[in-house]
Amino acid sequence: MPKGGAQKSKPSAPHKKERGWPESKKPATTRSKATLYRTDTTSMPLMGGFGARLERPISSMYMGNPSTGAVTTKKELGICITDFFEYGVGDPSGIPQFVTNYFWEINQNLFQNNTSFPSDLGEETWCRVRSVKVWVLPLKGFNSVGGNPASATSNADAVFTVNCQVPGVSFEPAPGSAPSTSDRAFAMNTQVTNCLPQIDTHWKQVLSCNLQKTYRSGVARPFIQPFGAQARSQAQCVFQMSIVDPDTGRPYIQDDNLTIKVKVQLLIDQPIATLQQAGIKVFRNEEFTSPALEQNGTAYSPPTPSYVQMNLRSVMDHMA
Repeated sequence: MPKGGAQKSKPSAPHKKERGWPESKKPATTRSKATLYRTDTTSMPLMGGFGARLERPISSMYMGNPSTGAVTTKKELGICITDFFEYGVGDPSGIPQFVTNYFWEINQNLFQNNTSFPSDLGEETWCRVRSVKVWVLPLKGFNSVGGNPASATSNADAVFTVNCQVPGVSFEPAPGSAPSTSDRAFAMNTQVTNCLPQIDTHWKQVLSCNLQKTYRSGVARPFIQPFGAQARSQAQCVFQMSIVDPDTGRPYIQDDNLTIKVKVQLLIDQPIATLQQAGIKVFRNEEFTSPALEQNGTAYSPPTPSYVQMNLRSVMDHMA
């Protein structure tokens, strides 16, 4: 005990800081208050404030994406088309035709249901081929006795080579009643495939081409042959093919006694035309219980095609 009987007090311990967020990183605790706007109901005092006008700043009257209407037609239909044909060389002229040219009519509307409007008022569309794939069905290794004498009788004879190419031009051929010999096409995408014989045959792919990339530069264009009155037909040569002997490169089939099945798959971009029709009927009567029965008015008649605006919403499979 110190002199004088006074007890010496210990220095107080420093005050510990509260645990939690540092002072500089504490989140703001202020709450945002809703802005109240004064309403003016003096124009309609008897309606209890119905249709009251809110006084707001001018900045709140503009939207980020202002619009004065609604877009009802904008998308394209993505359609997959599968086609089969027989590759052969026979011709009424007697001269074998060794090259097969596959054409697609671009001046068509696969989503066409407009029959009453003239064709030049929104019916004609550019039905564009986006990509193409081609398969062939290989031959069997051996042919049974008494079969087609022109068919392959051994594994070596049943091997053939498929040459495929996508043609391109620098300018579109001139319209005319017949194609001109000066309209020359040049090979762009090429693919050479050797098809071996099979006992249990399966499709062999011989071409796969994304035409969107092929003609993207614009330097080369697709071969499109105008034909007919006012060049209404605009046919695009999608691909060309020839089947040759793998040993010599000469035509594999010499006559039409033998044909080879070919499968083609096209991915199509089909625009939705601006003019569309649908069967619609607005019928008036006097009762809810009989929607199609007239009591004292005009008799019911079935729906007729009427102008509508269409757009693609989604692809569904609800009926499966």
